[in-house]
Amino acid sequence: MIHGILARFVGTSRTGYLARPLVCGVLAVFAASALAQALAPPTPPSSVYVVLGEGAQATVRAITADDHCPELVVDSVARPMRTRTDPGTAPMRAGQARAADFPIRVCEAALPAHVQSATIAGIAVPRVRPDPQRIVVLGDTGCRIKGSEKAYQNCADPAAWPFRAIAAAAAAEQPDLVVHVGDYHYRETPCPADAGCADSPWGYGWDAWNADLFVPAQQLLAAAPWVVTRGNHEECARAGQGWFRLLDVQAYMSDRSCNVVALDEQADFSAPYAIPLGGGWQLVIFDSARASHKLRNTDVPDVAMTLAQYRHQMQRVADLAAAPGMRTIFISHHPILGFAVDKAQAPVFGNAALLGVMKSLFGMRYFPQGVELALHGHVHAFEAINFSSIHPATIVAGHGGDNLDADLPDGLPAAAAAVEGVQIESVTHASRFGYLVLEKAAGEWTVRARSLDNSSNTVCTLEKSHLACAGAAPISRPAP
Repeated sequence: MIHGILARFVGTSRTGYLARPLVCGVLAVFAASALAQALAPPTPPSSVYVVLGEGAQATVRAITADDHCPELVVDSVARPMRTRTDPGTAPMRAGQARAADFPIRVCEAALPAHVQSATIAGIAVPRVRPDPQRIVVLGDTGCRIKGSEKAYQNCADPAAWPFRAIAAAAAAEQPDLVVHVGDYHYRETPCPADAGCADSPWGYGWDAWNADLFVPAQQLLAAAPWVVTRGNHEECARAGQGWFRLLDVQAYMSDRSCNVVALDEQADFSAPYAIPLGGGWQLVIFDSARASHKLRNTDVPDVAMTLAQYRHQMQRVADLAAAPGMRTIFISHHPILGFAVDKAQAPVFGNAALLGVMKSLFGMRYFPQGVELALHGHVHAFEAINFSSIHPATIVAGHGGDNLDADLPDGLPAAAAAVEGVQIESVTHASRFGYLVLEKAAGEWTVRARSLDNSSNTVCTLEKSHLACAGAAPISRPAP
Protein backbone atom coordinates (compact mmCIF):
# COMPACT_ATOMS: atom_id res chain seq x y z
CA MET A 1 0.00 0.00 0.00
CA ILE A 2 2.80 2.42 0.88
CA HIS A 3 4.52 1.53 -2.37
CA GLY A 4 1.33 2.52 -4.28
CA ILE A 5 0.86 5.81 -2.46
CA LEU A 6 4.43 6.84 -3.06
CA ALA A 7 4.24 5.74 -6.68
CA ARG A 8 1.15 7.89 -7.27
CA PHE A 9 2.83 10.80 -5.54
CA VAL A 10 5.95 10.42 -7.66
CA GLY A 11 4.00 9.93 -10.87
CA THR A 12 1.69 12.96 -10.51
CA SER A 13 4.09 15.44 -9.00
CA ARG A 14 5.51 18.11 -11.33
CA THR A 15 8.84 17.39 -9.69
CA GLY A 16 8.38 13.66 -9.73
CA TYR A 17 11.56 13.11 -11.62
CA LEU A 18 13.42 14.97 -8.88
CA ALA A 19 11.54 13.37 -6.01
CA ARG A 20 11.99 9.78 -7.11
CA PRO A 21 15.49 9.26 -5.66
CA LEU A 22 14.53 10.91 -2.36
CA VAL A 23 11.27 8.94 -2.07
CA CYS A 24 12.98 5.69 -2.94
CA GLY A 25 15.56 6.34 -0.24
CA VAL A 26 12.88 7.12 2.34
CA LEU A 27 10.97 4.03 1.26
CA ALA A 28 14.04 1.86 1.65
CA VAL A 29 14.73 3.19 5.17
CA PHE A 30 11.07 2.76 6.14
CA ALA A 31 10.94 -0.78 4.79
CA ALA A 32 14.16 -1.75 6.55
CA SER A 33 12.90 -0.33 9.84
CA ALA A 34 9.50 -2.04 9.54
CA LEU A 35 11.16 -5.34 8.65
CA ALA A 36 13.53 -5.05 11.61
CA GLN A 37 10.60 -4.38 13.96
CA ALA A 38 8.65 -7.31 12.56
CA LEU A 39 11.56 -9.70 12.91
CA ALA A 40 12.75 -8.46 16.32
CA PRO A 41 11.59 -10.65 19.19
CA PRO A 42 9.33 -8.99 21.80
CA THR A 43 11.07 -7.58 24.83
CA PRO A 44 11.00 -10.32 27.48
CA PRO A 45 9.06 -9.36 30.61
CA SER A 46 11.21 -8.62 33.64
CA SER A 47 9.16 -11.11 35.65
CA VAL A 48 6.65 -13.90 34.95
CA TYR A 49 4.79 -15.54 37.84
CA VAL A 50 1.54 -17.24 38.82
CA VAL A 51 -0.67 -16.46 41.83
CA LEU A 52 -3.50 -18.70 43.02
CA GLY A 53 -6.83 -17.26 44.09
CA GLU A 54 -10.15 -18.62 45.24
CA GLY A 55 -10.79 -22.18 44.17
CA ALA A 56 -7.15 -22.45 42.99
CA GLN A 57 -7.90 -20.19 40.02
CA ALA A 58 -4.47 -19.47 38.56
CA THR A 59 -3.59 -16.03 37.23
CA VAL A 60 -0.37 -15.62 35.29
CA ARG A 61 1.21 -12.17 35.44
CA ALA A 62 3.97 -10.51 33.47
CA ILE A 63 5.76 -7.28 34.31
CA THR A 64 6.97 -5.38 31.27
CA ALA A 65 8.30 -1.99 30.26
CA ASP A 66 6.57 -2.24 26.86
CA ASP A 67 3.52 -0.20 25.89
CA HIS A 68 1.48 -3.37 25.36
CA CYS A 69 1.08 -6.77 26.97
CA PRO A 70 2.84 -9.84 25.60
CA GLU A 71 0.99 -12.91 24.38
CA LEU A 72 0.48 -15.95 26.55
CA VAL A 73 1.01 -19.17 24.59
CA VAL A 74 -0.97 -22.03 26.12
CA ASP A 75 -0.44 -25.49 24.63
CA SER A 76 0.81 -23.85 21.40
CA VAL A 77 -2.21 -21.50 21.16
CA ALA A 78 -1.59 -17.75 21.57
CA ARG A 79 -3.91 -15.90 23.95
CA PRO A 80 -3.95 -12.18 24.70
CA MET A 81 -3.02 -10.84 28.12
CA ARG A 82 -4.78 -7.78 29.53
CA THR A 83 -3.30 -4.83 31.35
CA ARG A 84 -3.89 -5.01 35.10
CA THR A 85 -2.25 -1.66 35.77
CA ASP A 86 -0.67 0.87 33.43
CA PRO A 87 2.65 2.53 34.15
CA GLY A 88 2.25 5.54 36.38
CA THR A 89 2.86 7.20 39.71
CA ALA A 90 0.42 6.37 42.48
CA PRO A 91 -1.23 9.27 44.33
CA MET A 92 0.95 10.39 47.20
CA ARG A 93 -0.39 9.48 50.62
CA ALA A 94 0.08 11.33 53.90
CA GLY A 95 3.24 10.17 55.60
CA GLN A 96 4.98 9.18 52.40
CA ALA A 97 8.30 10.89 51.74
CA ARG A 98 7.68 10.54 48.01
CA ALA A 99 5.02 9.10 45.76
CA ALA A 100 5.27 5.45 44.70
CA ASP A 101 6.32 5.29 41.07
CA PHE A 102 5.53 2.21 38.95
CA PRO A 103 7.08 2.72 35.48
CA ILE A 104 6.01 -0.79 34.50
CA ARG A 105 2.94 -2.42 33.01
CA VAL A 106 1.47 -5.33 34.94
CA CYS A 107 -0.24 -7.78 32.59
CA GLU A 108 -2.36 -10.78 33.51
CA ALA A 109 -4.46 -13.61 32.15
CA ALA A 110 -6.42 -16.47 33.67
CA LEU A 111 -4.56 -19.74 33.24
CA PRO A 112 -6.93 -22.55 32.21
CA ALA A 113 -6.95 -25.77 34.21
CA HIS A 114 -5.06 -28.83 32.97
CA VAL A 115 -2.56 -26.82 30.92
CA GLN A 116 0.38 -28.89 29.71
CA SER A 117 2.68 -25.97 28.91
CA ALA A 118 2.53 -22.19 28.79
CA THR A 119 5.09 -19.55 27.86
CA ILE A 120 5.36 -15.77 27.62
CA ALA A 121 8.01 -14.48 25.19
CA GLY A 122 9.71 -17.86 25.49
CA ILE A 123 9.69 -17.79 29.31
CA ALA A 124 8.10 -20.86 30.86
CA VAL A 125 5.06 -20.26 33.05
CA PRO A 126 5.04 -22.30 36.30
CA ARG A 127 2.73 -25.29 36.02
CA VAL A 128 -0.29 -25.55 38.33
CA ARG A 129 -0.78 -28.96 39.93
CA PRO A 130 -4.25 -29.78 41.31
CA ASP A 131 -2.84 -32.06 44.01
CA PRO A 132 0.43 -30.48 45.24
CA GLN A 133 2.58 -32.88 47.21
CA ARG A 134 5.43 -30.53 48.15
CA ILE A 135 4.84 -26.98 49.40
CA VAL A 136 7.50 -24.43 50.31
CA VAL A 137 6.54 -21.94 53.04
CA LEU A 138 8.46 -18.76 53.82
CA GLY A 139 7.80 -15.20 54.97
CA ASP A 140 9.12 -11.82 56.11
CA THR A 141 11.65 -11.82 53.33
CA GLY A 142 12.51 -8.18 52.51
CA CYS A 143 15.55 -6.13 53.56
CA ARG A 144 14.74 -3.83 56.49
CA ILE A 145 15.57 -0.14 55.99
CA LYS A 146 13.58 1.89 58.50
CA GLY A 147 14.89 5.19 59.78
CA SER A 148 12.47 5.49 62.70
CA GLU A 149 13.97 2.31 64.18
CA LYS A 150 17.52 3.09 63.03
CA ALA A 151 17.36 -0.33 61.43
CA TYR A 152 19.60 -0.60 58.37
CA GLN A 153 20.04 -4.17 57.21
CA ASN A 154 22.99 -4.70 54.87
CA CYS A 155 21.10 -5.61 51.70
CA ALA A 156 24.32 -6.21 49.77
CA ASP A 157 25.65 -8.78 52.25
CA PRO A 158 24.19 -12.26 51.59
CA ALA A 159 24.93 -13.23 55.19
CA ALA A 160 23.04 -10.24 56.61
CA TRP A 161 20.16 -10.45 54.10
CA PRO A 162 20.12 -13.99 52.65
CA PHE A 163 16.74 -13.97 50.90
CA ARG A 164 18.22 -14.60 47.45
CA ALA A 165 20.00 -17.72 48.74
CA ILE A 166 16.90 -18.84 50.64
CA ALA A 167 14.75 -18.45 47.52
CA ALA A 168 17.30 -20.39 45.43
CA ALA A 169 17.48 -23.20 48.00
CA ALA A 170 13.70 -23.33 48.20
CA ALA A 171 13.46 -23.48 44.39
CA ALA A 172 15.91 -26.40 44.42
CA GLU A 173 13.35 -28.33 46.51
CA GLN A 174 11.27 -28.49 43.29
CA PRO A 175 8.04 -27.43 45.02
CA ASP A 176 4.58 -27.84 43.54
CA LEU A 177 3.43 -24.71 45.37
CA VAL A 178 4.95 -21.77 47.26
CA VAL A 179 3.18 -20.14 50.21
CA HIS A 180 4.44 -16.73 51.31
CA VAL A 181 3.02 -15.76 54.71
CA GLY A 182 3.42 -12.01 54.21
CA ASP A 183 5.76 -8.99 54.51
CA TYR A 184 7.56 -8.79 51.19
CA HIS A 185 8.57 -5.13 51.31
CA TYR A 186 10.79 -3.49 53.96
CA ARG A 187 12.80 -0.73 52.21
CA GLU A 188 10.81 2.19 53.57
CA THR A 189 13.27 5.06 54.08
CA PRO A 190 16.60 6.23 52.65
CA CYS A 191 19.70 4.42 53.83
CA PRO A 192 22.51 6.50 55.36
CA ALA A 193 25.69 6.68 53.32
CA ASP A 194 27.71 4.93 56.01
CA ALA A 195 25.35 1.93 56.33
CA GLY A 196 25.51 -1.36 54.45
CA CYS A 197 22.32 -0.57 52.55
CA ALA A 198 23.74 2.61 50.99
CA ASP A 199 22.35 3.39 47.52
CA SER A 200 19.49 0.92 47.98
CA PRO A 201 16.20 1.87 46.36
CA TRP A 202 13.63 2.89 48.96
CA GLY A 203 10.02 3.96 49.27
CA TYR A 204 6.95 2.09 48.11
CA GLY A 205 7.44 2.14 44.34
CA TRP A 206 8.55 -0.49 41.83
CA ASP A 207 12.29 -0.07 42.37
CA ALA A 208 12.02 -1.07 46.05
CA TRP A 209 9.52 -3.87 45.34
CA ASN A 210 11.77 -5.20 42.59
CA ALA A 211 14.85 -5.15 44.82
CA ASP A 212 13.05 -6.72 47.80
CA LEU A 213 11.08 -9.44 45.98
CA PHE A 214 11.18 -9.91 42.24
CA VAL A 215 14.95 -9.90 41.65
CA PRO A 216 16.02 -12.08 44.61
CA ALA A 217 13.05 -14.46 44.25
CA GLN A 218 13.37 -14.92 40.48
CA GLN A 219 14.15 -18.64 40.67
CA LEU A 220 11.39 -19.36 43.17
CA LEU A 221 8.82 -17.38 41.18
CA ALA A 222 9.72 -19.53 38.18
CA ALA A 223 9.58 -22.78 40.15
CA ALA A 224 5.90 -22.96 41.11
CA PRO A 225 2.69 -20.96 41.55
CA TRP A 226 2.50 -18.76 44.65
CA VAL A 227 -0.12 -18.37 47.36
CA VAL A 228 0.33 -14.78 48.56
CA THR A 229 -0.65 -13.70 52.06
CA ARG A 230 -0.83 -10.03 52.95
CA GLY A 231 1.29 -8.76 55.84
CA ASN A 232 1.17 -5.56 57.86
CA HIS A 233 3.91 -4.12 55.64
CA GLU A 234 1.43 -4.34 52.76
CA GLU A 235 -1.39 -2.42 54.44
CA CYS A 236 -2.49 0.80 52.78
CA ALA A 237 -0.45 3.06 55.06
CA ARG A 238 2.71 1.32 53.84
CA ALA A 239 3.25 -0.74 50.67
CA GLY A 240 -0.41 -1.38 49.88
CA GLN A 241 -0.33 0.39 46.53
CA GLY A 242 2.27 -2.06 45.28
CA TRP A 243 0.45 -5.00 46.86
CA PHE A 244 -2.67 -4.37 44.79
CA ARG A 245 -0.77 -3.74 41.58
CA LEU A 246 1.57 -6.72 41.85
CA LEU A 247 0.26 -9.48 44.12
CA ASP A 248 -3.37 -9.25 45.22
CA VAL A 249 -5.40 -12.06 43.64
CA GLN A 250 -8.60 -10.09 43.07
CA ALA A 251 -9.30 -7.88 40.05
CA TYR A 252 -7.66 -4.47 40.33
CA MET A 253 -10.21 -1.82 41.32
CA SER A 254 -9.70 1.88 42.02
CA ASP A 255 -11.64 1.72 45.30
CA ARG A 256 -9.43 -1.17 46.50
CA SER A 257 -6.05 0.18 45.49
CA CYS A 258 -4.87 2.13 48.57
CA ASN A 259 -4.76 5.24 46.37
CA VAL A 260 -7.52 7.02 48.33
CA VAL A 261 -7.08 7.24 52.10
CA ALA A 262 -10.82 7.63 52.63
CA LEU A 263 -11.30 4.16 51.10
CA ASP A 264 -8.74 2.35 53.28
CA GLU A 265 -11.60 0.79 55.25
CA GLN A 266 -12.35 -1.22 52.11
CA ALA A 267 -8.83 -1.74 50.83
CA ASP A 268 -7.28 -2.86 54.12
CA PHE A 269 -9.54 -5.91 54.34
CA SER A 270 -9.97 -8.79 51.90
CA ALA A 271 -12.47 -11.62 51.99
CA PRO A 272 -10.99 -14.98 53.05
CA TYR A 273 -10.81 -17.60 50.31
CA ALA A 274 -10.05 -21.30 50.02
CA ILE A 275 -7.54 -23.07 47.78
CA PRO A 276 -8.09 -26.84 47.44
CA LEU A 277 -4.97 -28.99 47.69
CA GLY A 278 -6.49 -32.33 46.75
CA GLY A 279 -6.81 -35.33 49.02
CA GLY A 280 -9.40 -33.59 51.20
CA TRP A 281 -7.12 -30.70 52.21
CA GLN A 282 -7.47 -26.97 51.62
CA LEU A 283 -5.76 -23.70 52.47
CA VAL A 284 -7.87 -20.84 53.83
CA ILE A 285 -6.20 -17.44 53.40
CA PHE A 286 -6.99 -14.65 55.89
CA ASP A 287 -5.93 -11.00 55.42
CA SER A 288 -4.67 -9.79 58.82
CA ALA A 289 -2.83 -6.70 57.53
CA ARG A 290 -4.27 -4.41 60.20
CA ALA A 291 -3.98 -6.82 63.12
CA SER A 292 -0.98 -5.10 64.69
CA HIS A 293 -0.38 -1.36 65.11
CA LYS A 294 -3.85 -0.26 64.01
CA LEU A 295 -5.31 -2.08 67.02
CA ARG A 296 -2.89 -0.45 69.44
CA ASN A 297 -3.89 3.14 68.76
CA THR A 298 -6.40 5.29 70.64
CA ASP A 299 -8.82 5.79 67.75
CA VAL A 300 -11.79 3.91 69.23
CA PRO A 301 -14.00 4.07 66.09
CA ASP A 302 -11.10 2.77 63.99
CA VAL A 303 -10.48 -0.14 66.36
CA ALA A 304 -14.21 -0.95 66.51
CA MET A 305 -14.42 -0.95 62.70
CA THR A 306 -11.35 -3.18 62.41
CA LEU A 307 -12.69 -5.71 64.91
CA ALA A 308 -16.09 -5.72 63.20
CA GLN A 309 -14.39 -6.44 59.88
CA TYR A 310 -12.37 -9.28 61.38
CA ARG A 311 -15.46 -10.74 63.02
CA HIS A 312 -17.19 -10.83 59.63
CA GLN A 313 -14.13 -12.38 57.99
CA MET A 314 -13.68 -15.03 60.68
CA GLN A 315 -17.27 -16.11 60.17
CA ARG A 316 -16.40 -16.58 56.50
CA VAL A 317 -13.38 -18.67 57.55
CA ALA A 318 -15.75 -20.90 59.55
CA ASP A 319 -18.00 -21.32 56.52
CA LEU A 320 -15.06 -22.35 54.35
CA ALA A 321 -13.66 -24.72 56.97
CA ALA A 322 -17.09 -26.39 57.26
CA ALA A 323 -16.93 -27.66 53.67
CA PRO A 324 -17.81 -31.38 53.80
CA GLY A 325 -14.83 -33.70 53.82
CA MET A 326 -12.29 -30.87 54.01
CA ARG A 327 -9.35 -30.54 56.41
CA THR A 328 -8.11 -26.98 56.64
CA ILE A 329 -4.75 -25.26 56.94
CA PHE A 330 -5.43 -21.68 58.07
CA ILE A 331 -2.96 -19.02 56.88
CA SER A 332 -2.60 -15.48 58.18
CA HIS A 333 0.39 -13.21 58.59
CA HIS A 334 -0.12 -12.56 62.30
CA PRO A 335 0.23 -15.55 64.66
CA ILE A 336 -2.95 -16.11 66.65
CA LEU A 337 -1.56 -18.69 69.08
CA GLY A 338 2.14 -18.03 68.60
CA PHE A 339 5.02 -16.41 70.48
CA ALA A 340 6.87 -13.15 70.08
CA VAL A 341 9.72 -11.78 72.19
CA ASP A 342 9.35 -8.26 73.61
CA LYS A 343 12.08 -5.64 74.09
CA ALA A 344 12.92 -7.12 77.48
CA GLN A 345 13.50 -10.52 75.78
CA ALA A 346 10.42 -11.96 77.48
CA PRO A 347 8.07 -14.27 75.53
CA VAL A 348 4.66 -12.85 74.66
CA PHE A 349 1.93 -15.24 73.55
CA GLY A 350 -1.08 -14.73 71.29
CA ASN A 351 -2.74 -11.89 69.39
CA ALA A 352 -5.21 -10.49 71.91
CA ALA A 353 -7.39 -8.61 69.43
CA LEU A 354 -7.88 -11.52 67.05
CA LEU A 355 -8.33 -13.97 69.94
CA GLY A 356 -11.09 -11.77 71.34
CA VAL A 357 -12.94 -11.82 68.04
CA MET A 358 -12.47 -15.56 67.62
CA LYS A 359 -13.56 -16.38 71.17
CA SER A 360 -16.79 -14.46 70.62
CA LEU A 361 -17.49 -16.68 67.61
CA PHE A 362 -15.98 -20.08 68.43
CA GLY A 363 -15.49 -20.16 72.19
CA MET A 364 -12.23 -21.23 73.79
CA ARG A 365 -11.21 -23.33 70.78
CA TYR A 366 -10.72 -19.94 69.09
CA PHE A 367 -10.44 -21.55 65.66
CA PRO A 368 -13.49 -22.92 63.85
CA GLN A 369 -13.96 -26.66 63.54
CA GLY A 370 -12.06 -28.20 60.65
CA VAL A 371 -8.85 -26.19 61.10
CA GLU A 372 -5.96 -28.58 61.88
CA LEU A 373 -2.94 -26.36 61.30
CA ALA A 374 -2.28 -22.61 61.40
CA LEU A 375 0.60 -21.10 59.38
CA HIS A 376 1.90 -17.60 60.11
CA GLY A 377 4.79 -15.15 59.78
CA HIS A 378 5.30 -11.71 61.40
CA VAL A 379 7.61 -13.08 64.11
CA HIS A 380 11.06 -13.40 62.55
CA ALA A 381 11.85 -16.89 63.75
CA PHE A 382 10.74 -20.49 63.34
CA GLU A 383 8.20 -21.94 65.78
CA ALA A 384 6.30 -25.21 65.76
CA ILE A 385 3.79 -25.31 68.62
CA ASN A 386 1.86 -28.37 69.71
CA PHE A 387 -1.05 -28.14 72.13
CA SER A 388 -2.35 -30.64 74.65
CA SER A 389 -5.62 -28.67 74.55
CA ILE A 390 -8.07 -28.76 71.62
CA HIS A 391 -6.29 -26.14 69.53
CA PRO A 392 -4.82 -26.69 66.06
CA ALA A 393 -1.04 -26.90 65.77
CA THR A 394 0.71 -23.62 64.95
CA ILE A 395 3.77 -22.99 62.79
CA VAL A 396 5.50 -19.60 62.45
CA ALA A 397 7.81 -19.16 59.46
CA GLY A 398 8.87 -15.51 59.52
CA HIS A 399 12.59 -16.24 59.15
CA GLY A 400 12.91 -15.67 55.40
CA GLY A 401 15.40 -12.78 55.28
CA ASP A 402 14.48 -9.76 57.39
CA ASN A 403 16.37 -9.16 60.64
CA LEU A 404 15.79 -12.10 62.98
CA ASP A 405 14.00 -11.73 66.30
CA ALA A 406 15.52 -13.00 69.54
CA ASP A 407 15.05 -16.71 70.09
CA LEU A 408 12.66 -18.03 72.70
CA PRO A 409 14.17 -19.23 75.97
CA ASP A 410 14.65 -22.98 76.19
CA GLY A 411 12.59 -23.14 79.37
CA LEU A 412 9.31 -21.29 78.96
CA PRO A 413 7.62 -20.08 82.16
CA ALA A 414 4.10 -21.33 82.78
CA ALA A 415 2.77 -17.78 82.46
CA ALA A 416 4.08 -17.58 78.88
CA ALA A 417 0.94 -19.32 77.59
CA ALA A 418 -1.54 -17.21 79.54
CA VAL A 419 -4.51 -17.53 77.16
CA GLU A 420 -7.70 -18.95 78.57
CA GLY A 421 -8.20 -22.61 77.74
CA VAL A 422 -4.85 -23.02 75.97
CA GLN A 423 -2.35 -25.62 77.13
CA ILE A 424 0.94 -25.89 75.28
CA GLU A 425 2.62 -29.27 75.13
CA SER A 426 5.84 -28.18 73.41
CA VAL A 427 7.42 -25.47 71.29
CA THR A 428 10.15 -26.31 68.80
CA HIS A 429 11.93 -23.10 67.87
CA ALA A 430 14.99 -21.55 66.24
CA SER A 431 16.09 -18.03 65.37
CA ARG A 432 17.95 -18.79 62.15
CA PHE A 433 17.24 -17.90 58.53
CA GLY A 434 15.40 -20.54 56.55
CA TYR A 435 12.16 -21.88 55.09
CA LEU A 436 9.77 -24.82 55.45
CA VAL A 437 8.88 -27.74 53.20
CA LEU A 438 5.51 -29.43 53.68
CA GLU A 439 5.22 -32.86 52.07
CA LYS A 440 2.04 -34.90 51.87
CA ALA A 441 2.06 -38.67 52.30
CA ALA A 442 -0.80 -41.03 53.11
CA GLY A 443 -3.12 -38.06 53.66
CA GLU A 444 -0.94 -36.39 56.32
CA TRP A 445 1.82 -33.80 56.24
CA THR A 446 5.49 -33.87 57.15
CA VAL A 447 7.08 -30.48 57.87
CA ARG A 448 10.80 -29.96 57.33
CA ALA A 449 12.22 -26.74 58.76
CA ARG A 450 15.36 -26.00 56.75
CA SER A 451 17.91 -23.48 58.00
CA LEU A 452 20.12 -21.89 55.40
CA ASP A 453 23.31 -22.93 57.17
CA ASN A 454 21.98 -26.47 57.84
CA SER A 455 22.54 -25.92 61.56
CA SER A 456 18.88 -26.60 62.29
CA ASN A 457 16.84 -29.06 60.28
CA THR A 458 13.78 -30.04 62.25
CA VAL A 459 11.27 -32.60 61.02
CA CYS A 460 7.68 -32.52 62.30
CA THR A 461 4.72 -34.73 61.47
CA LEU A 462 1.15 -33.47 61.55
CA GLU A 463 -1.61 -35.93 62.35
CA LYS A 464 -5.10 -34.71 63.22
CA SER A 465 -3.99 -31.35 64.65
CA HIS A 466 -1.13 -32.93 66.60
CA LEU A 467 2.39 -31.83 65.68
CA ALA A 468 5.31 -34.02 66.74
CA CYS A 469 8.79 -32.59 66.08
CA ALA A 470 12.28 -34.01 66.26
CA GLY A 471 15.55 -32.47 65.20
CA ALA A 472 18.23 -29.97 66.07
CA ALA A 473 16.04 -27.03 67.13
CA PRO A 474 15.50 -26.45 70.86
CA ILE A 475 12.29 -27.79 72.37
CA SER A 476 10.62 -25.87 75.18
CA ARG A 477 7.95 -27.28 77.44
CA PRO A 478 6.15 -24.76 79.62
CA ALA A 479 6.38 -25.49 83.31
CA PRO A 480 3.15 -26.98 84.70
